[in-house]
Amino acid sequence: MGRVYATPAELEAFTGEPAPSNAERLLARASRLVDLAMRAAVYETDASGYPSDEDVRDGFREAVCAQVDVWAPRLAAATDPDAAAHGPWTTVSAGAISFSRHSAPTPVEDDDRLCVEAVGILKALGLPTVVCS
Repeated sequence: MGRVYATPAELEAFTGEPAPSNAERLLARASRLVDLAMRAAVYETDASGYPSDEDVRDGFREAVCAQVDVWAPRLAAATDPDAAAHGPWTTVSAGAISFSRHSAPTPVEDDDRLCVEAVGILKALGLPTVVCS
């Protein structure tokens, strides 16, 4: 198993909500996305590959928690028809008539991109990157 940058308890502290029942799996998956996003970043690590710098480690944890916070309501919506899906809105207008509805978000299982908040957290770390050609 790869590195996991946050625990269910840390997720609860980040969101202020109880962690979903599958939090460990979601945290592991979000951690893999953070690893992919930071593969060209330069930072010191400990023997296990975790960032040595506390600020970098905190940033990775917050990015993972932000990603799971986006996924959790979408997973709830998949199993509860009354839950809000938090997907983008679809609007169609014709003259004075306008129809709007929530469109279906990308299923969490197919989501391979970090959310805007997670990307912002990682960019704010200001880590140098290596460019390979």
